[in-house]
Amino acid sequence: MDRQSHNAGIGPLLRLWRLAALGLGALCLTAAGGAETPRLVTTLTSDQLVRNFDTIVFHNEFDRSEDTRLRKWVAPVRIYVDVRAGDPALIADTVRSHIEHLAGISGHDIALTDDPAAANTTVVFERESLLDMVKSDYFEPDFDIRTVMQTNLCIGQYRSNSDYEITTAVVVIPIDRVMSRGRLKACVIEELTQVLGLPNDSDDVFPSVFNDRSRDVELTAQDILFVKLLYDPRLTAGMARDKVLDEVRTILREQGIKELRFGATDG
Repeated sequence: MDRQSHNAGIGPLLRLWRLAALGLGALCLTAAGGAETPRLVTTLTSDQLVRNFDTIVFHNEFDRSEDTRLRKWVAPVRIYVDVRAGDPALIADTVRSHIEHLAGISGHDIALTDDPAAANTTVVFERESLLDMVKSDYFEPDFDIRTVMQTNLCIGQYRSNSDYEITTAVVVIPIDRVMSRGRLKACVIEELTQVLGLPNDSDDVFPSVFNDRSRDVELTAQDILFVKLLYDPRLTAGMARDKVLDEVRTILREQGIKELRFGATDG
């Protein structure tokens, strides 16, 4: 994601959608950028891990307001890959590998489907010049995909219902653009992870794929911890933010996680 997207008017647009969706559910947009900064050698304390979890789960760069309730999948996630351009074998291998990883670390039922009618999540690969067709197939009429893509490499969006359960998601990856920058794997990993309920990007959270200035491509130890925490059964959809953070502190204490240490070569 790119914080510059705030300046493009996307935040107010999404707030309008969210207000319009009250009682029907909520919509959340995620995106991946591509700038990089060198890896910092750092140690994150448990308090910092809780703070970073809060930043990634309860905030969104496209909407400055805080979410007060936890949003996550409850139903099984079934993912259809809509390959309109690009190497089908390469794309399939990249997506499948990360889905298996997410299923393993989350403990949630996440799997591919060949039937688009059975899917509640779609990953679309299309040439950048044809994104208007993707918009018409998967997004609201007022969604300005061209403006969003001016400052973001790839995007993901999910919707949740009135019980704060995520019900549908779509990820859009302009295949020619990401391949030219060597970012196919990075986009797949970041966006598919974020539509599980980790929507925010922040330069304050590192090491992490949710930091647009990071060189990380694979999920870091911190990212994996966030996925595990989010899908711990003690954290339920609709749980109040303060209670979630208290539970996260408890889980970290029970697991003996006092800190995470990252060196110059850690990822």
